[in-house]
Amino acid sequence: MIDYNIEFTKGVLFVRLSGILNNHNYLELQDELFEIIKDGGIKYLVFNNENLEMEDDTLLFENIEKLISDNDGKMLLCGNEMYMNNFNYVDDELSALKRFQLC
Repeated sequence: MIDYNIEFTKGVLFVRLSGILNNHNYLELQDELFEIIKDGGIKYLVFNNENLEMEDDTLLFENIEKLISDNDGKMLLCGNEMYMNNFNYVDDELSALKRFQLC
């Protein structure tokens, strides 16, 4: 089961994930995030994976990064370097704001 908290602040959409993310439950989250990103014109997104466990290699991060990139934006992951793969990683949310030069 995956739980998530979504917050939009300082021009950044923060998605804090907890629980287990797998190929069976990521689509619902992805659909909701796609809608938020498209409707809001979101350009900056941070996934906080501090409390996340991944069972399978999902396409969630890859698909969201493409959508953000199409908006001329950037996506970062923080909290758990293990899930970084080919994505940009920072230690925490404050570091993400600094990387985006929004604070």
